Amino acid sequence: MLIELDGHGPLYLQLYRAVKALILSGVLSEGQKLPPTRQLAKQLSVSRNVVMLGYDQLKAEGYVVGGFGSGTRVVELLPEDRVHGSIGREAKQTESFEPAPISEQAEIALGYWRERAKLNQDQHRSLRYDFRYGDIEVDTQSIKIWKQLSSRLFTKSVHQYADPQGDWLLRDKVAEHLNQLRGCHCSAGQIAIVNGSQQALDIIARLFIANSETVIVEEPGYQAARAVFQAAGAKIHSIAVDQDGMQTEKLPVRPGSARLAYVTPSHQFPTGAILSLARRLALLEWAAQSQAYIIEDDYDSEFRFEGRPISALQGLDYRGRTLYVGTFSKVLFPALRIGYVVLPPNLVEPFIALRWHADRHTNTHQQRVLAEFIAQGHYERHLRRMRKRYEGRRQRLITLLETHFGTALELQGTNAGLHLMVQFKDRILKTKEAEILKAASAAGLGIYPASPLYQTPPDRLGLLFGYGAIDESEIEPGILLLKQVIESFQQA
Repeated sequence: MLIELDGHGPLYLQLYRAVKALILSGVLSEGQKLPPTRQLAKQLSVSRNVVMLGYDQLKAEGYVVGGFGSGTRVVELLPEDRVHGSIGREAKQTESFEPAPISEQAEIALGYWRERAKLNQDQHRSLRYDFRYGDIEVDTQSIKIWKQLSSRLFTKSVHQYADPQGDWLLRDKVAEHLNQLRGCHCSAGQIAIVNGSQQALDIIARLFIANSETVIVEEPGYQAARAVFQAAGAKIHSIAVDQDGMQTEKLPVRPGSARLAYVTPSHQFPTGAILSLARRLALLEWAAQSQAYIIEDDYDSEFRFEGRPISALQGLDYRGRTLYVGTFSKVLFPALRIGYVVLPPNLVEPFIALRWHADRHTNTHQQRVLAEFIAQGHYERHLRRMRKRYEGRRQRLITLLETHFGTALELQGTNAGLHLMVQFKDRILKTKEAEILKAASAAGLGIYPASPLYQTPPDRLGLLFGYGAIDESEIEPGILLLKQVIESFQQA
């Protein structure tokens, strides 16, 4: 009997999956005897314990029976719908089952998920030059230190359930960092540690939104935030962004007209605009008068390359109307999934109660490692290294875009963050956006449109260029390839 292991995960699980597949496909029939453990171990060049563990898993799930001395055989009465072609049916499940009756919330989430999948359809395609925004470089020096801390701190103290608000040392270090470098006014008691900023937005939505309440968002803006609010039952009210950020003069003035306003004031996504001081103060006054709350998403403020650092909106708020959301995913590595929220004191307990009902708490061990990483100064050194690298790529990208396209495009959001936005002045290109993106992808170039981030897309072709993950040496050939693609459509 030929048994092939798939090479993924522990050997005993590979064996379990291989034998299970043979049973379900009918190759191993009901009552048929499996090879003895010693014989199969020799055949597969694995230890006998591996085979025994694999067989034990099959027994536990009811696929085989028997044991020591009597041999192991496939059970006599496998349900008919589990055998003879069930593997083939698995691939056709979406075709053979009717659509499930899911909630309106799930329908909204599914729509956004499918749009995201469409945008990311080239993610696993082999691209020679990829300007994907949102990706970052994972620093090997910091990862080495992280591994050392992980090993040392993996003690009994991190093996039990923990405080749903988060590790106290980590919250204290986050508060210290925000107060010193972001101009916030907060204590460890106001901070909640979450599994990334997206979870923070989800909990905030559940905290505030009932059916049909209004949430203010930026136009263009972060679609994943819009999706969370809509799925929670909110009506979305978009307000346009210009070079000074959200146009606060267009906020609805009637008290109670909106429950929340979601903004990215320090580096607007995707345009990179900075919310002016006058508009910051106007937004805070609006929140107080409207009895609304502001979500300040400070997703990449750690990386600012020109001008003075921009203080957080939360630091200007003396009325307790701002919920400040931050993340370590854009600074250290995305898989870390640790973010935080600075809450007004009166919202801490209800926020934590909702969080507890979701997933109890963030990984205790990784919180402790991050706290030590910050406390020992590694975080600040990491930031200095990464700012230097990103600054080099940013400047290289700007120089090449200006050199090869000149006045044919406008650059936006160049002074901070890990991406910039360009808009081509030739309006003909906008009519050929889909064709341009397809041609670029076919040539091995990853470029990403700004239009999906608008509710009403502008009449010019806009592209977002991320420089967090691309190697600096790949920027010039990537821009040259973009020039060829663009010119081919201008000449057509």
